[in-house]
Amino acid sequence: MVLFGLMGVLDGAYFHDYKYKLAKDKESILEHIIHTFRSVAFPIVVYCLFQHDFGGRMMMIGIIVAVIDIILLAIDVRIEGHSRNRYGGLSNGEYATHIFANTFHYVSIALILAAKPADAWTVTQSFELSRPYPVVTVWLGSAFVTGGIIAALWHFWQWSQFVTKKRG
Repeated sequence: MVLFGLMGVLDGAYFHDYKYKLAKDKESILEHIIHTFRSVAFPIVVYCLFQHDFGGRMMMIGIIVAVIDIILLAIDVRIEGHSRNRYGGLSNGEYATHIFANTFHYVSIALILAAKPADAWTVTQSFELSRPYPVVTVWLGSAFVTGGIIAALWHFWQWSQFVTKKRG
């Protein structure tokens, strides 16, 4: 998850905001909207699966949101080519960043789910498992939830700037 976070910051701050300024161009706004929804999904997944060792409904919410995120990723990949036509497509650096970031993200989810005991896989109630996560996992989960909320707010603000500019 740490590697995903680092790659995500590189991708978002450098490629999306600094180099391409995706939220400012009409050709890229749909991609930015998808990134906005993915940025909302991220802290939910981290809270439900990494910050707390939930079982039951809370764990299932994390899984459902992770599946929605995978669907959004597939849509993002589909439209990214059109979004970057003016640049000749995705650069090799950004393409590699996407591959590694998403690999780290989904592998971390798969590993955390593989570590869940059988009694966590129920939908009858939400509960925190009696075995605690290591302190570093909880701390990193908390940091990523906070960072994810900030990223989501940033995406919404950028989106609002595009809408305001379009009206003006």
